[in-house]
Amino acid sequence: MTKVSISFTTDQATKTQLDRIAKKLGLSTSSLLNILVKRTVAKNGLPFDVKAPNPRQLNHFDEETQTEIIKELAIEKGFLPDDSTVVTDVEQYFEDMGY
Repeated sequence: MTKVSISFTTDQATKTQLDRIAKKLGLSTSSLLNILVKRTVAKNGLPFDVKAPNPRQLNHFDEETQTEIIKELAIEKGFLPDDSTVVTDVEQYFEDMGY
């Protein structure tokens, strides 16, 4: 799949806060935004409340969102190639990550 860039402007304080939230979630800011974009398209609207959950408790997200979060983390950590779409065992993934 061909990647494209999306850019937008925000103030420095908002970007700094977004970077901190992404880090709390164990994601890069880019991965966080990719999850938001993909889930927004899939749901045709905002798909979830954006909060920093306990990393061991993803169960307040629906299964599709959990899978997308796991996939982005796996790609970011190098466990999956960037074009992979398969994350099948959430518990095993976290066990492999040391959680």
